[in-house]
Amino acid sequence: MKRQAGFTLIEVMVALAIMGALAVALTLLVSQVLDARSQLSEARAEGRERLVDFLTRVDRPLSQLVLRRPHELGQSQGDGSLLLMNNARELYWVSSGQWVLPFQDYSTRLRLWRVRWEPDDQSLFLEATGLLDAAEAHDWTLVDRLSQVTGMNWAFYHQQSWQTTLPGGQLPAGVRLELTWKGEDYQRLVLLPEAIRVTPAGSSGGGND
Repeated sequence: MKRQAGFTLIEVMVALAIMGALAVALTLLVSQVLDARSQLSEARAEGRERLVDFLTRVDRPLSQLVLRRPHELGQSQGDGSLLLMNNARELYWVSSGQWVLPFQDYSTRLRLWRVRWEPDDQSLFLEATGLLDAAEAHDWTLVDRLSQVTGMNWAFYHQQSWQTTLPGGQLPAGVRLELTWKGEDYQRLVLLPEAIRVTPAGSSGGGND
């Protein structure tokens, strides 16, 4: 007589039990991998990588600096190159990005940027706005925030020396940001490019944004 092919009930149950155990083990393994990645991401966010990431975001618009005079509340703000305000806690500048960005009913490549330090919050803010000539107060958009900053100073390289004030009517060759983050002191040096002068539409000197 020929033996009947197939599996017995016991063999099927054993196979299902093995598959169930493998599925549980695989689920636990995936969960552990995801937890490890989450912990690594948190560690990187709290480590020096977080500081480097923030400073890199500051470098990019500074490297695209242009000479353009912004306005707020109907009044001119400096010469549009670099502007220190609020006891040197805020640095303003205008930069030209690679991409044209929409802003309300028009498009522009120009953005007004600022780095702002709030000692009470121990935070350093990078903010931007696309409205350069505001009849009211600027509407700032938060780009990035670095917490646990307990000290901050600016210095500008001009005439072969570092100065704590901006040279009147001239663009410095470099900017140095000194900050105290998590109890340690850091410096970031940014070489400024040859600035492009951009004037508002309708003013003398031509140019467009």
